[in-house]
Amino acid sequence: MRILRTDGGGESFTDERLRIIRKMLEYYDIKNIYLLHDHKGLLTVVWESVPTDEQIEIVKKAWLFFGEDYIEFKLVHFQNLLPC
Repeated sequence: MRILRTDGGGESFTDERLRIIRKMLEYYDIKNIYLLHDHKGLLTVVWESVPTDEQIEIVKKAWLFFGEDYIEFKLVHFQNLLPC
């Protein structure tokens, strides 16, 4: 699970609250998140596979723990570009 914070001034990989949320989600054994991206309080969660309703609720509660409630969920698909 990658983390990324942007605030209009560039990228930062050192955001402490994203590190804490990542630990919370790892505790709940959520492994299908590719990226957590915080941009000015908007959390974008990019999933590698379709999340369950329970996983979505866990993410919402984790973000609400920091007083934030703006979240968007996206699904990423990886496709081989060259034959193996």
